Amino acid sequence: MMKSRHVLVWFGALAGLLALCGCVCGCNGTTTENTELKGQLEQLQASLKETTAQRDALKQDIEKLERSLGEAESGLADTVEARDKLQGQVQDLTVSRDQLSVKVDELVVARVELEKKIDELGQDRGQLQQRVGDLVKSRDELQVMVENLVDTRGLLEKQVASLSQSRDAAVADAKTAQAKIEQLGNKLKVQTQQMTELQGQIVAIRSVLEQLQQKLQ
Repeated sequence: MMKSRHVLVWFGALAGLLALCGCVCGCNGTTTENTELKGQLEQLQASLKETTAQRDALKQDIEKLERSLGEAESGLADTVEARDKLQGQVQDLTVSRDQLSVKVDELVVARVELEKKIDELGQDRGQLQQRVGDLVKSRDELQVMVENLVDTRGLLEKQVASLSQSRDAAVADAKTAQAKIEQLGNKLKVQTQQMTELQGQIVAIRSVLEQLQQKLQ
């Protein structure tokens, strides 16, 4: 922008100088004035050359700017497309965020219920621990009882063995006694028979004695 203004100023100055030169030449000015005008003209020509070079450079800059502007416009179109895509993604993300918020709320409710259950389980655990302590105590007591019963079983086994031996001895004694009883029974039969015979003999003797008494009378 500054280069464009500079070029316009120089062009205006050049036009004014040329007009001045024409006026001077037409009016037949002095040699000194001509020399000054010639010097100014050379300066203006040098300035014109410099300005032309600046114009060409400015033209190149403008072309570069136009290319950059085209690239920027293309980039802007890509940016707009990307922005539209991003807006779509933002909308999708917003929907997902809302759904996620609902899920988070549900999870918060589930967490509260879970904490309640954990508290209940903590209370149940305390009761369960107490019951486990009671069961352990009962188990220890049962263990002592089992040990005592094992000892008692050992004693009973010894007593059973002793009683078995006594039973076997009693059976043997019973067999012996049965044999003796049988022997005594046989002897009793014999003695009973002898006693019966003796009783008969006594009856006979008494009968004879009675007969003898009757005869004696």
